[in-house]
Amino acid sequence: MQTKTSKATSLLRSGNLKEALSIFRTFRIGFTKEERRTLQIASESLAGNASFYQQLGIDTNKEIEKSESILASKYL
Repeated sequence: MQTKTSKATSLLRSGNLKEALSIFRTFRIGFTKEERRTLQIASESLAGNASFYQQLGIDTNKEIEKSESILASKYL
């Protein structure tokens, strides 16, 4: 049986950030409130809602980069 964590880390290692973020953003334990928010914004931005966050003044590219570094430091 494959766990959510193992599935998400294998997606991350294969370079599929969008799918990995869709799983990691549901995690409640292991991330701070700010990290969870970054993962959520990055996931939604990659799913096609980047313009919404850009209208709010959030740099979506920066959030995606931050999410990559968060996940790399914890799971790679």
